[in-house]
Amino acid sequence: MRQYLGSGELRRQVARFWALERPVGAICHGVLVLARTPDGGTGRSVLAGRRTTCLPKYMERTAYLTTAWRLGRYYRTYPAYVEYEVRSALTGPGARFERGPRVLTRRGTATDDSHAFVPLRPLAG
Repeated sequence: MRQYLGSGELRRQVARFWALERPVGAICHGVLVLARTPDGGTGRSVLAGRRTTCLPKYMERTAYLTTAWRLGRYYRTYPAYVEYEVRSALTGPGARFERGPRVLTRRGTATDDSHAFVPLRPLAG
């Protein structure tokens, strides 16, 4: 995960694709790559002024607390929670973070994904 999140080459590729103004999707920790990718025109994160979501702190913290006894700091491989870093990248007018419902144990099925959280409107505006 560290190599992925810290990759300058990946951020350069993301910035090039972002500049094409096409839809971009990221899940779990992948949103950190967007938060850490600077916009070529402003120098701020490509997420600045956008609407987004990400892995919420409560899920990340729960994974850490329930596994720390066995895995140590395995789930704490970077200094801040994903949610905190993504929120800090959302500066500017129109910026909005949307955290989904607090659900830890339910899993989607072929007929019910009602507990999953995916914003229905485009994330870019």
